[in-house]
Amino acid sequence: MGLAPYIYTDRRLPDEETVRETLSGRSLTKFGDDEQLERLHRVFYPVFRVEYRYETDEGQLFGTEEKTATALLDGLWEDNDAELSRYAEGTDELVRRATNDYDFGANTPNLGRSVLMQFQVPTDEAESLLPRRIEEYREQRGTTANVFLRKLRESYGLPGDFDPEGFGGVTGIERCYLPFWLAEFHSPHSDDIALVSFRDPESSAEEMRQHGWLSAFVSEQPRRLATFGYEADPDRVERAIRERIGQTGGGAGGSGESTSGGSGGEPTGEGSSGAPTVNRQGASDGQSDGEPEVVQPDGVDMEAESVVDPDPDRSFADVGGMSDLLDTLNHKVVRPLADPDAFEEYGIGVVNGVLLHGPPGCGKTHVAGALAGEVDHAFIEVSPSDVTSKYMGEPAQKVEELFAIARANAPCVLFIDEIDGIAGDRDGDSNMNSSEQQLVNQLLTELEGIAEEDVVVLGATNLVDDVDGAIRRSGRFDERVEVPEPDAEARRSILKLHLAGRPTAEDLDLEPVVEATAGYAASDLELLAENAARAALREDAPIGTDHLQAEAEESSTSIPDWIDPADAAEGGVVQPDGVDLQATNLVEPEPGRDFTSVGGMEELKERLQNTVIEPVQNSEAYDEYGIDVLSGLLLYGPPGCGKTHLAGALAGELGHSFIEVTPADLSSKWMGEPASNVADLFEIARANAPCILFIDEIDGVAGSRRGSTSDNQQQLVNQLLTEVEGAAEHDVVTVGATNFVEDVDSALRRSGRFDERVEVPPPDATARRQILEIHLSDRPIADDIDWDAVIEPTEGYAASDIELLAEDAARHALRDGSEIQQQHLETAVWETHSSIEDWGEADRYAENDLTSELGR
Repeated sequence: MGLAPYIYTDRRLPDEETVRETLSGRSLTKFGDDEQLERLHRVFYPVFRVEYRYETDEGQLFGTEEKTATALLDGLWEDNDAELSRYAEGTDELVRRATNDYDFGANTPNLGRSVLMQFQVPTDEAESLLPRRIEEYREQRGTTANVFLRKLRESYGLPGDFDPEGFGGVTGIERCYLPFWLAEFHSPHSDDIALVSFRDPESSAEEMRQHGWLSAFVSEQPRRLATFGYEADPDRVERAIRERIGQTGGGAGGSGESTSGGSGGEPTGEGSSGAPTVNRQGASDGQSDGEPEVVQPDGVDMEAESVVDPDPDRSFADVGGMSDLLDTLNHKVVRPLADPDAFEEYGIGVVNGVLLHGPPGCGKTHVAGALAGEVDHAFIEVSPSDVTSKYMGEPAQKVEELFAIARANAPCVLFIDEIDGIAGDRDGDSNMNSSEQQLVNQLLTELEGIAEEDVVVLGATNLVDDVDGAIRRSGRFDERVEVPEPDAEARRSILKLHLAGRPTAEDLDLEPVVEATAGYAASDLELLAENAARAALREDAPIGTDHLQAEAEESSTSIPDWIDPADAAEGGVVQPDGVDLQATNLVEPEPGRDFTSVGGMEELKERLQNTVIEPVQNSEAYDEYGIDVLSGLLLYGPPGCGKTHLAGALAGELGHSFIEVTPADLSSKWMGEPASNVADLFEIARANAPCILFIDEIDGVAGSRRGSTSDNQQQLVNQLLTEVEGAAEHDVVTVGATNFVEDVDSALRRSGRFDERVEVPPPDATARRQILEIHLSDRPIADDIDWDAVIEPTEGYAASDIELLAEDAARHALRDGSEIQQQHLETAVWETHSSIEDWGEADRYAENDLTSELGR
């Protein structure tokens, strides 16, 4: 069984140094003042976290109440469920840890530093345990059933109001681990050792005794850690056990003055916490791991020790809030690094570089270091001052040496802060001297060549556009991740982090401070917490809400003028510089509709889901398989059938902004202006991306050029061709609408412009009913409507005709002062008719090979 790249635990254990210091002089075993801590080990105990639902009528006056609860099942199948049930509440928010943070493996087969105990049963068998036990209870009779129920509750920590008859089944199950410290104590005057298991070294002896079941479980049969531990060789383990604890058998009492290892045994002596003991003849001290060293490559003048942190002491747990950001980094960086073989099997490589961007002071450097700690890599941090120089050629040499240090200290995260200060945007810059040019070129070369090394490069900048375009392109920095100003949740977490370890008032309330610091950077919050601590120190009092509020009133954000490009203008609409078209007249940041507002058209919506939505929402996966995101979508069909509404719903389904234009918005009698309007339109789209850009009646803008066209029209079409082809790279999906595909310029229809063509036909009976119900949903309507009698006569209606029918019926009901009834709808059917019947192109549409059965 292989070691997983990461595991989930319910908490993090304090580090070894803290544990040793805290346990010093505690007298936790029968040895009393003679007690000496010999060896520490982390033990990760496997559990199945099972969520289930049940109904109860306890405390209810009427009916029943459905509840959910959590049980922990023993992953070793060793009947420790009752002991484990006390930890269920702590597993609500699991913590992910990379397994290479711990020394699992063959060099620690038994009571080694870290033992990851393996699950002994399949997940599906564990999932069926509670249902099986409940079924067994139901088969019991009389007092036997009562005894069985009591044992059920005790074994699995079932709530007091749990009634097996109301058991609603298991709703979820996942594997996780409960981490413990296992300490070996001995005395100079005894051959025994005593085992103490605990989680918090600062807890009292009484509190530690609550975790004593684990040390008892181990001491009963020391071979258990070998049996269940990660990839341990049983024969070698058996020898190790005998050498370490002098045992001749598998039990704890094989020789010497071993005490009881059972859960009921408790050694005597002052200060005893019930720690099990075993004979320790022949035991030898373990060797502590050496500190990781910084490697200085030969021939490199740059001091490696000045930039390399070989063992960063922070991880994602030390990053306040930012859950979306951490999820992104986990998905795109941590998982591929933790399990590269699995990703390589699917042709997905490890990320070469990540560009962090966002306001200053919001934690880009801290996040980079936490990422290094999360994946257990060394952390190398540099700024422009570390590589720049006034001497010709020296900056390029420093960049080369920097990457030599990174390769020598791999695996590592190389963080380049303010990367735009090293490799700023060179577009139109004629003032870059040759030394700066050499630096940028050397950086490009190193980034290209690092792909095969175990080095992840992170760059940080305030604005992505400030970084040289060649640096930003794929292959150098594959991912760009925003580190935004902290939201309320993040501000709360950051304040907690910076108050941790400081004396705080019992009634401390962070909410007023969280609210008052909206718009603050992470560094502002750190300073606020420090100043509040200073104020409390002057008063010789714990830090209270009043100290924090006072500092919040006196301080201000360091980024008051920061403008997120995504929110730069009125209503979240961005108006690009130098653009004459008014973005606020064209852009809907939130379309206010999605596919639920589109009646019927199920096949059409499914097709859009597969061809547009899925590739956009999972662009990384599609890109890794060499599948491009859709460049453009052409909707065609009779007028009034919902092409515009569908395009807006597609934007809402994607969570994109929606931009709608007609030929009138782009046309002009002035030479060159239509083409300029098209350029402006796509500039607005890129500034407000991700978005759906919908061009209605696109044949009126770029119609078929089989006949002669004016120069003005020719320029417009050429500009449109250019813009559509590159739009997808900027998260812009272009959607055009027309009645006939062949009326659109053939160059615009070819692959790379409008890849997908979808007919939006007149709605069928099912769609007509759904459309009608949508338009009647906010209006008072009778319950006894005969829908078939209303829908059948509307065959051939366009979607707009159905909308008109609903409005007409509502007017009749209003005049009658009643809710909409059958006669109102039937009257509306009689008064309306299909607009498609009056469409002059109906015959042409009916004869077209690409269209539906309209008119045939």
